[in-house]
Amino acid sequence: MPSRDTQSAGPNSRCRHAPKCVPAAWLAAIASVVFAACDTPGVTLVDPDISNPNDKGTTIHVTLEDSALAEALGWTQGVPNAEVQLHRFIDPFRPDTVYTDSTGRVSVTDLLPGLYWIAAHRVVTGGQQGAATRAFGGGLKANLPATIELQMAGDQAGSLVISELHFHGLTPNELDYGWDQYFELYNNSDSTIYLDGMLWGRAFGHSGSALRTCDEQRPFREDPLGLWSVEFHQFPGAGTDYPVAPGQVVTVAMDAVDHSLAHPALPDLSHAAFELTGTADPDNPDVPNMPSVGLGSNLLGHGMAMTRVMFLAQSVDVTSLVTALAPGGGRWARIPADRIVDVVHRETVKLNAAPPLMAQYYCYTWVNRAFDRLDALFYSSGDSDNITSLHRRILQHTTDGRAILQDVNTSFVDFSVATLSPGRIEF
Repeated sequence: MPSRDTQSAGPNSRCRHAPKCVPAAWLAAIASVVFAACDTPGVTLVDPDISNPNDKGTTIHVTLEDSALAEALGWTQGVPNAEVQLHRFIDPFRPDTVYTDSTGRVSVTDLLPGLYWIAAHRVVTGGQQGAATRAFGGGLKANLPATIELQMAGDQAGSLVISELHFHGLTPNELDYGWDQYFELYNNSDSTIYLDGMLWGRAFGHSGSALRTCDEQRPFREDPLGLWSVEFHQFPGAGTDYPVAPGQVVTVAMDAVDHSLAHPALPDLSHAAFELTGTADPDNPDVPNMPSVGLGSNLLGHGMAMTRVMFLAQSVDVTSLVTALAPGGGRWARIPADRIVDVVHRETVKLNAAPPLMAQYYCYTWVNRAFDRLDALFYSSGDSDNITSLHRRILQHTTDGRAILQDVNTSFVDFSVATLSPGRIEF
């Protein structure tokens, strides 16, 4: 079996290797045997057998969605040497990592049962600086042990991508403050792109409940025809007023002010390129506003807050959008699939909170796989997590030093958690 990369999780972690993690009752029993054995000739001490007889093992087969590309790369049997991360949702430490064999398969026999985030990733380098580097990624959620077929997709052609999300603020432990949210866009192509009229919004991504089951929500969560949204803002401009050059970063703040005046750990966003507008937020006259044009707006008056699924879309005629009543009430509008530019899909896990209940109403997917294949896991201590954000990974640099960011439509592998860096690409 391939080696597994694991890490101790501290006092709240669960046992991964049975012989090394024994309940207190077992230790007491072992201790009694030890003392007895000291005076009993011929007694041999052995570790208790606490293996799980019901663990049938997990086998994962990783393939490419594009059969023609798989044939060109010689991967018709599967993707070799793909990194596969297995992350048990209720365990607050990094995923276990295994690698596929020459046929794209890998087997693991010592996983604890439960719901797992399963992500596959493979990067093929170009061999020299500036040469083409390809990335492949995919993922899904499943209860393990099981036999898993996992398909990967190749990276997308250069476009405008969401490069960073900062959505924390300070908790009530220090200061109940959340207006320092910001996101960044990055021109990942080799030509100028114009922001004029584009939409920034939050898509349908409600947690399931006994009153709103996953089946009831599925038409809104997994609609292949587009993303359902109730709240979205629009970039100003008449068509070519706001160009974004190749390699340029655009910072958009909820409030374009110096938030460090409220707390020194918060970022200074007074020089942001744009700011969201609301009914009660401060207005920076030097920063262009992005008005809310959706069917609803943030009740706190500071512009739209970031939630589980965020998207960037081309300009649309809002009055022409299909609308419907969503489970739980409220009318939502569908942003057509052919207008969606980029999506970020995340799940936040609070490390100091009770493990989430993976009940029958927990929904495994929040968007159709055409938009994103697996959400990124963002761990939060719940105390002053204002210094980190989600960053899109750098795939390679061009000969002139411009960063090319990874985009395989799988947030789990496209993004990583690092220190916030408004206005810069660093990770």
